[in-house]
Amino acid sequence: MRVHIRLAVVAALVLSAASCAEQRNTPKQKVDVKGLDRKLSTFAYIEEGKLVSLIVDTHPTRYREEGGYIPLEICIANRGLKKISITRESFTLRDENGTEYPCVEPKELIDNYQFLDLDRRLAELSEIVFNRFAAFVQYPSKFSPTRGFPDNFLDSTIVRDSVGLPQFGFIIDFIYFPRPKTGVKGKRFELFMKTPELPDPVFVKFAVL
Repeated sequence: MRVHIRLAVVAALVLSAASCAEQRNTPKQKVDVKGLDRKLSTFAYIEEGKLVSLIVDTHPTRYREEGGYIPLEICIANRGLKKISITRESFTLRDENGTEYPCVEPKELIDNYQFLDLDRRLAELSEIVFNRFAAFVQYPSKFSPTRGFPDNFLDSTIVRDSVGLPQFGFIIDFIYFPRPKTGVKGKRFELFMKTPELPDPVFVKFAVL
């Protein structure tokens, strides 16, 4: 009996090692990074202009390959306008096939999406932009709901439908889109933002790696 047990353990270890070796030897999906915007970190991309800086972080996005929605952590800094008026309708996601997606409404997320709090625990932009916008003022923003994540809101499902961001102000927030038809990991995207005050939309080109 002991011999059989030892043989079984050895066989399991061999299979486990073979599986690990196979995973190590499997080539990673290559992503064409040519033309993407500048990186601030492994997962954060920035488009920085004289009027507005737009940053997208994909750290939480890469864990949502399966399911109906994807999160994007965003940071917007108003550099050169007296004020910009931002709503969920300000944002459009475009996949590499040219298909465009609007932001998902809060009620739809509450009804159908289970990772609202977990996504925020994967946030990293606050640390990344801490020094970059040290002379700016951060303003409150909550375009997407949470369920029980500790913050300054009495009701975590309460959201802000709009933000008036003055010059030298910035926000950090989460927005959600329907899962793109192209898939998520290894794919390129463009996030567009337009407001009444901007002469042209601002957009950042990024990939989910």
